[in-house]
Amino acid sequence: MLVAVAFFVRLPMQPVLGGGLAYSAFYPAVILSAYAFGRRQATVAAVVSGVLAFWVFVEPAYAWKVTPQILTAFVFFAVTCAVAIIVITGLTGALRSVSGELGRAQAVAESHAGLFRELNERMSHHMRLVAGVLALQAKGEPEPQVADGLKRAMERTLLISRVHLELGGRGRESVDFDAFAAALARAVCTAREQPADRVLVQPSGLRLGVEEATSLGVALAECIDTLLTAEVAGILRIRFDARARQAEVAISGVGGEGEGMLVSVTNGYLLRAMTEQLGAAVALRADSEGSALVLSIPRGGAARPEAATSTLH
Repeated sequence: MLVAVAFFVRLPMQPVLGGGLAYSAFYPAVILSAYAFGRRQATVAAVVSGVLAFWVFVEPAYAWKVTPQILTAFVFFAVTCAVAIIVITGLTGALRSVSGELGRAQAVAESHAGLFRELNERMSHHMRLVAGVLALQAKGEPEPQVADGLKRAMERTLLISRVHLELGGRGRESVDFDAFAAALARAVCTAREQPADRVLVQPSGLRLGVEEATSLGVALAECIDTLLTAEVAGILRIRFDARARQAEVAISGVGGEGEGMLVSVTNGYLLRAMTEQLGAAVALRADSEGSALVLSIPRGGAARPEAATSTLH
């Protein structure tokens, strides 16, 4: 097709050019064939182009002619086409080889990156497990100094776990905290043999980072577990309020007995470890719907400094 296009472009110019530039119109066809289709197709295009130009455009047309000038022009066209085909196909072959090597290198790099992320996630999970064991050991330790040492070891282990999560590239993901908190509440109710409707989560559309959601979830689970274990009467209502860059998660409907239980929760090692890990502050607050445990945490990327925290009640 390329040779045909070159032929029909050159044919109307024959009355003007005569036998001059008989082969010139076919050079683009040979070059494009070499670049797009390879050495074999370009060689066929060069042979067909040479025959057509020699027979149709070199004068006298449609006749056999052998003169030094005509043979020199034909040989020059053949040599030029051969050099162009060799160079172009060599370059395209080298480019394909380089592209293949780059693809394989990228595949290896992505594989190693995946293994690195998986390693960091496993290290993070293992360290969180170790932190949980340390927390349990600290709760049952009668010696205050030993308990304090276990608590600090647990907190440092959680900090190292957070570093591993960041290295694994998981720090920027977001979690639908409504669904996360609802699933967490159901799991705690099931573990305590309580009806799932003992805890109601009001939807809000709140989304948090993976680390924020994990730490807040641990604190929320400890609060719910403590209140259910103490057999606090009534339905626990978990409500979220996300305005600007501040989010509030509140447990209400616990009454006077629940207030005392929330005070004991604030002294728990696990909750204190979460707050230290997040650089947070813990406080108790009472509102119209009941007592609240407030966990204020700084959040990255805040638009305004005065609204750069989220809170867990």
